[in-house]
Amino acid sequence: MQSDGDDVTLSGLVSEKAMSTPDSECIVDVSRTWTYAQTAVAIEQQSAAFVEAGVQAGDRVGVHFNKSAEGFIAMHAVVSAGAVAVPLDPASPPARLARICEQMQISVVSSHAPRKRSLEALHAQSPLRTVVGTGIELEGCDFVAAEALAAFEPRPPVATSHDDLAYIVTTSGSTGEPKGICHTHASGRAYVDMTVQAFGLNPTDRVADIAPHHFDISTFSLWATPRAGATNVIVNEAYQRLPASHSQLLADEGVTVWYSVPFLIQQLVLRGDLANRNLDALRWVHFGGETIPAEIVASMMGHCPNARFANIYGPAETNHITHAVFDVPPEAGKLLPVGVSVAGVTIRIVSPGSDVSASDSLVAPREIGEMWAATPQLMAGYWDGEEVDEASIQMIDGVRFYGTGDLMSRDDAGELTFHGRADQQVKVRGFRIELEGIEVELETMVREMGSAENVVVSVHRRSTGEDELVAGILGPTTSFDEATFIQQAASLMPAYAVPTKTVPIESPALTGSGKLDRRTLREQTVRLAEDSS
Repeated sequence: MQSDGDDVTLSGLVSEKAMSTPDSECIVDVSRTWTYAQTAVAIEQQSAAFVEAGVQAGDRVGVHFNKSAEGFIAMHAVVSAGAVAVPLDPASPPARLARICEQMQISVVSSHAPRKRSLEALHAQSPLRTVVGTGIELEGCDFVAAEALAAFEPRPPVATSHDDLAYIVTTSGSTGEPKGICHTHASGRAYVDMTVQAFGLNPTDRVADIAPHHFDISTFSLWATPRAGATNVIVNEAYQRLPASHSQLLADEGVTVWYSVPFLIQQLVLRGDLANRNLDALRWVHFGGETIPAEIVASMMGHCPNARFANIYGPAETNHITHAVFDVPPEAGKLLPVGVSVAGVTIRIVSPGSDVSASDSLVAPREIGEMWAATPQLMAGYWDGEEVDEASIQMIDGVRFYGTGDLMSRDDAGELTFHGRADQQVKVRGFRIELEGIEVELETMVREMGSAENVVVSVHRRSTGEDELVAGILGPTTSFDEATFIQQAASLMPAYAVPTKTVPIESPALTGSGKLDRRTLREQTVRLAEDSS
């Protein structure tokens, strides 16, 4: 890790490198390469546009882009203006984006022309004051076209404190409402410094910038890459949908570090034509966000002769807190460990429901318990969620510990293995989903449609190894139509939270108190899905 800039907040990472290595490549996109000097100017001009639009320190600003260099620049421009970046999933239904904007009082958004229809729909439900970065004219809304940004005098980053909020990542809450995970410049820098050092990220690296900015994995390419003075190679959605094109881009651009969800590794292995690609430049392949079969990792390793593989673990609340490194192919059928804690992280594995601070609550080696973690990377809290904070964060000897809700075991060498969730939170294609929250929204929907009474949601693994959400439909279903149900659900929730199929449940299981036994019903849903496959 470089020793310069130890006191720089996230807002100054690009400008710092623009002063020391102005001609080095910062971003490589499909149509353009940006040096650090060019990127810094673009960031500072957009930052000036935000300030002129009335954005003040601490204001939340939406960032609404497809994967692109412009999205990277917008995220940095928001924090450069002293504001808080809130990446908005461009594929989410407008109703969900409107709820986020209303919750966080977002009235200024940076976007671009490919998201015109989504932006218009968002504005119709949650009126915006200003849109920066696109020429789309919205009624009653000021806008600064992309071509007009060049007229702004570059504005140096606003002075920010390490305790100031820098960005907010939203995830599905247990009530069905979006939940904002608030990170400060301090927690972001703690993550950046840890990962740059752990993986030796340096100016010669070319990092595949894959994850959308509303997904917490993107913090690696977004903040760690400029900290190291490395190059971000944008892998946009078009490349991700075509695995053979994705692998060709990696080869052509000499990508050295790749980090994404396991699903994309699987797609590369199955459809990426890897036998005809030269991936010798790859030195690190990182994956995280969900489990992955050992066979897929072993197959990918066969095509990356110089790469080490790392299974990275960490909720969005804590960033990256453990990883396991593989230098040789893992054994087929083996449950891959999530490794050992990284520098600065303290982990406690306790009996679920026990007093976290009590020494006798710790489980013995190889026993399964709930993971709690203390780390300088820990979020400040949830947006407007004091009650949730109290339930998930506890002070132990003056240190904040976060309860991950994940079940883990630790062997005698300290290596951790993931065994599922203590609650009903799951991950599908790397996106975190709380089943209860999805069920709340779907039950409200089907009752309004008059097509069913209750819905349970389960994760079903297809024969291809891919995970899908399946909805079990309960109650009179004579008017139920699966296509209408899925279409309506897609209008309310992000794509990764929409069930891909449904199964009818004629005899609902009940608990002893007469309530729906949702755990049993979810298991039944999976069995029915398997029977119908």
